[in-house]
Amino acid sequence: MLVMYEKILVPVDGSDSSKRAVEEAITLAKQFGSTLQIVSVASDQRYVQYGVTLGQDVMESFRERGQEILDDAEEQAKKAGIKVETHFVVGVPKVQIAKQLPEKYGASLIVMGKSGVNGISRAILGSTTAYVVRHSEVNVMVSQ
Repeated sequence: MLVMYEKILVPVDGSDSSKRAVEEAITLAKQFGSTLQIVSVASDQRYVQYGVTLGQDVMESFRERGQEILDDAEEQAKKAGIKVETHFVVGVPKVQIAKQLPEKYGASLIVMGKSGVNGISRAILGSTTAYVVRHSEVNVMVSQ
């Protein structure tokens, strides 16, 4: 079997769009024999400009929710017989997904949803997906 995409990075945030991206990534992984690298990225940057640092309890809440989302995606991939690894990361999601995580995990494709859970944040900060498409050094597939 030709392994076109040995490792596929799939960022998840619990949104319907990211759930569809997991489904699409599973389909591709079946075709190419790929391993999914499913990541949840908690932002610690959003409030820094206001002089607010996130307390340990807030970050722990992010970590718990991120782990729930990762566990759901991992279970879905394993049920489909796909090799999968999950990672919880703290940082700026756009930069992590576009640049740092593909290199760190050796991904040659990013499969992500077209929009995330927070429309207000997207309007203010710009779309993470649009940023990743513009700045990624690996191929990006955007699922509907």
